[in-house]
Amino acid sequence: MTERLYVVTAEFVNVEQDGQDPQDGSPLQKAYTTRETWAFPASTPIGEIMDAVNEVSYASISVAITEDRVSAKKIREKKSAASRAKNPESDH
Repeated sequence: MTERLYVVTAEFVNVEQDGQDPQDGSPLQKAYTTRETWAFPASTPIGEIMDAVNEVSYASISVAITEDRVSAKKIREKKSAASRAKNPESDH
């Protein structure tokens, strides 16, 4: 059975000062988005996933959680190969 991983992609809105209005001197701001991606084991509670998202910023505008079986399979195969390399006699 393939271990499941969840890939979490969050988009954040960022705001920073971008000069002053030439007419009244009030501060101008620009907004832009950034994106962060994480991978979590499927057993991770949603609260822990959202805590990781909120560590970046509470200004998340979207969070997508998708299942990634391909990467999970590769990770499992890599761990298995490393284990066989450490213990070659147990590979009977």
